[in-house]
Amino acid sequence: MAFPHYSAEELERQYDPTIGVDDVDAIQQGYRAASDAVAAAGQGRLDLAYGPDPLQRLDLFPAAGGRAPVMVYIHGGYWVGGDKIGRRFPAPVYNAAGIAWVAINYRLAPGSGMDEIVADVRGALAWLHRNAADHGIDPGRIHVAGSSAGGHLTGMALAPGWHAEYGVPEDLVKGACPMSGLFDLAPMRITSHRESLAMDEATAARNSPALLPPPAPLPVVVAWGARESDEFRRQSEDYATALEAAGCDVALLAAEGHDHFSIMGDMARPETPLGRAMLGLVDRAG
Repeated sequence: MAFPHYSAEELERQYDPTIGVDDVDAIQQGYRAASDAVAAAGQGRLDLAYGPDPLQRLDLFPAAGGRAPVMVYIHGGYWVGGDKIGRRFPAPVYNAAGIAWVAINYRLAPGSGMDEIVADVRGALAWLHRNAADHGIDPGRIHVAGSSAGGHLTGMALAPGWHAEYGVPEDLVKGACPMSGLFDLAPMRITSHRESLAMDEATAARNSPALLPPPAPLPVVVAWGARESDEFRRQSEDYATALEAAGCDVALLAAEGHDHFSIMGDMARPETPLGRAMLGLVDRAG
C-alpha cells in the first residue's frame, strides 16, 4: 500500500480526475460530436446485445475485407457513469488501418457491484470471440484499450482465472492499452468512491489488476496524461512493473500536455505517440 502518507483530503484530491483539466465539458462534447458524425455515416453496427441488460450493448465498426483484428474500447466514468456513445470517434482511423473498432457499455454502480461490472466486460469479449465470423473479426486478434475505470477494466480483461468459465482461450487478448487506469483498488476504500462501489477489502483485492498479472505474456502500452496527479501516475507505473514481472512487453507512455480526459483524443490521431502506439500494438501482437 503506497498511499498512507496522504491525508484523507489529499487522497481525495489525488483521485480527482479533473485536476489539471481546463474544461472537461468541452472535451467530452467534442468527443460526442465527433462520435455522432461517425455514427451518422452509417458504417457501424450499433447497440449489439451481448447480454440481456440494456447496458450490455456494444457498437462495432468493421474494417473492410473481413477477418480483421479488432480494438475493443472500454469507457471510463469511475464505474458509475460514462457511455460508449461518445467513444465511437476513433473508428475511421482504425478502420482505415484494417482494424475493426468496438466500444462497449457495461452495467454501472451502485446498481451493479464491481464483480458484475468486470463480468460484463469479460462477457462482451467472449461474445465477440464467439460471434467474430458474423462481424468480419479475427477471433485470434482481439485487443483491448480503455481509460480511467476503463483502464482498470482493461487490466481485469488481462487477469487470469476467468477464461474457462466463458469458454475462451487464456490468450484471448493479444495486446492492450490501459490509459490513466486504477489498477490497485485499495485507495477506493478510503476515498468517497467507497460508497457507490461498496468497496470492502476482499472486493478490492480480487478486482485489482496490479495483483493479477496476465497468464501469458503480451504487449501492453500503459499510458497516462503527464498533467495527471501523482497517484494516477503511480498506479500506471506500478502496474507496468507488475506486467514486466509477468514477462509482458511493456511500453510506458506519459502523454505530454495531456490530462485525464484530453489524452483520449490522441487515440484518433495517428501522428501522436499514443495514436502510433495503439495502432502499432496490433502489429506487435500479430
